[in-house]
Amino acid sequence: MIHENIELHNIVELEEAPGGGLYLRRMPKAVRDCLSPLGRMVSQESAGGELRFVTEAGSIRVAVASAPSCLAPWEQHNQDVFIFKGAFFHSHLRLDPGKVNYLNLNDIGLGVQNAFLDLKPEVRDTDYFDHKVWRIMFGCYPAVFHEIETYGQPVRPPKPEELPKQRILFYGSSITNGASPSLYHLCYVQQAARHLKADALNQGLSGSCHCEKAMADYLAARDDYDAICLELGVNMRQGFTVDEFHARSRYLIERVIDRHPDKPVYLITILPNAQSTLNALVADEIQRNQEAFNQILRDLLTDLKHRNLHLFEGSSLLRDYSGVTQDLIHPGDYGHTEIGSRLATRIGEFSVMPDHKADWLAKR
Repeated sequence: MIHENIELHNIVELEEAPGGGLYLRRMPKAVRDCLSPLGRMVSQESAGGELRFVTEAGSIRVAVASAPSCLAPWEQHNQDVFIFKGAFFHSHLRLDPGKVNYLNLNDIGLGVQNAFLDLKPEVRDTDYFDHKVWRIMFGCYPAVFHEIETYGQPVRPPKPEELPKQRILFYGSSITNGASPSLYHLCYVQQAARHLKADALNQGLSGSCHCEKAMADYLAARDDYDAICLELGVNMRQGFTVDEFHARSRYLIERVIDRHPDKPVYLITILPNAQSTLNALVADEIQRNQEAFNQILRDLLTDLKHRNLHLFEGSSLLRDYSGVTQDLIHPGDYGHTEIGSRLATRIGEFSVMPDHKADWLAKR
């Protein structure tokens, strides 16, 4: 969406914040209100949301704020923001939660006689991002936008040709949402998208990827993606029966296929964790449900027989189990890097992702 000549990527709704400014919401309130209590909290996070704009200003001041993370105390420090100039990393800044933070950005390229202009065009302006596009990326917390100051220079949203040609929507657990690399932009979603030179739309829900009907209908109704990747099951191993997982996952997949028959749908079975058969010495209910859920996804692939439905085993994406953190379920930096790289490779094996960009551009 566009707000004050700024493109708000992975943001679908704005909401007034109590202390001023606008919360950047990546899911509409009507959908958030239909989720579990935890889902309602996590869906308020701006994970993967970006402010995108183009300006000739050499100095820029952006005023933003963040609310504390909805989740565990050890994530409270992760109020980070990542600045990119096109595909090039610019800087990593940390926000002070609960107050307005002023990000003073300098166009480093302009500071050395616009060094970008001395680069070969195919190096500087890839088919990923044009170097002129400022990107301010938020992590797993509710972000608040206040204002941007360019000191008299005009601001505009990026042009279509300055952005990636493809968009992939990701829905899944906390692993998809962005837990637990040391920095958000290292999560597998962002890494896979970069390898594929695609834009990521992150709809992950920590601890609350429950495939609710409202969520399934919402994801299927969206027209702004070219492919969708579904990491399903791990958040439903406890509290849901095998039949419930089958019904919910099937409904989600069928709704997406019915609404977007020409768009690829990628399923990911549960990623390796402490309850995986290959890792655990003792079987328990969680392990039995996990294996049953994985088999359900495999069977759906066979039963639905859809040409654009594909399945990737989680164990094929994370082969080095030491890539998880000490909680034995969330990947760390190494794990997310492996998953992102292998997922991009697997998706790249299918040359079926059409270019629907003209469609979603016309509807923005």
